[in-house]
Amino acid sequence: MHKLSDNDKKLWNFYISNLKSIKKVDKNRNVNSNTISVFNKVLKPNLTFTLDNKIKKQIKSNRLNFDAIIDLHGKTEVQAYESIKNFIKDCYSNSSKSIMIVTGKGPNSKGKLKLKTPLWLKSEELSKYVVGFETMPRNKGGEGALFVQLKNKDKYKL
Repeated sequence: MHKLSDNDKKLWNFYISNLKSIKKVDKNRNVNSNTISVFNKVLKPNLTFTLDNKIKKQIKSNRLNFDAIIDLHGKTEVQAYESIKNFIKDCYSNSSKSIMIVTGKGPNSKGKLKLKTPLWLKSEELSKYVVGFETMPRNKGGEGALFVQLKNKDKYKL
C-alpha cells in the first residue's frame, strides 16, 4: 500500500467531509440562502488557486482589462480584510471576473497586507468565489498587487 502525501490527505478529507451534501433533494423544500446551486453545481471553497495559462500570458503582456480595482493603502489589517471581503462579494454579485487588489509592498517588501491577502483569498469564506490569483507584473504593481479571477456567477444560481 502506498503512503498518501499531505496534499492527498487534505484532498481526501475535504472530499469525505462534503459527502454529507450529496443526497436526494426534496423539490418542495425551501431553498437555503447559504447554498447557491444550479444543476447540482454548488458554490464550494476552492482547493487550488491556479490560473489558466492564457490568463497568465494576458497578465504578463498587460492585455488584461480589470472589472474592478481596490487599493488597500493606509488601511489597517482589520479594515483591509473587511474591505476585501465586501469587495469580492460585491464583484461576484455584479458578475465581475477580473479584479485587482493593490496591497502595497510594505517596509522591506514585508508588508502585513501583502502577506495576509493571499491567506484571506484562500480562506473558506472567500475561496468559494475565487478561481485563482497571481502577482501582477512589475509595471502594474509587482509584488504589491494581485490579480484575482472570480468564478462565473451565472453558473451558480438559486
